[in-house]
Amino acid sequence: MTERPDDLVQVASGELTAVQVLGNALEDAGIQARVVGGDLTAGLGTALPGSCELWVHRKDQVAAEKVIAGHLPHAPQSHGHPTSDPKPDRTS
Repeated sequence: MTERPDDLVQVASGELTAVQVLGNALEDAGIQARVVGGDLTAGLGTALPGSCELWVHRKDQVAAEKVIAGHLPHAPQSHGHPTSDPKPDRTS
């Protein structure tokens, strides 16, 4: 099957509000985006958590992924567990 620039590709999925925020960020960046699955979440509450998807045209996929990466929370950096000074030996 031949890939065409106007084919639709999924670039994100998750909770409705998070996907809508990403969709708005893409629209603000001039990238046409479509949130799919919002009606299911609204009608069924949390029965289908994370069921919303964000789709863009294939030609916009790379740009959309860059915008999305800029809006996702960064993983916290691990600095290791704090260490304390050795405790005095009080057994004697």
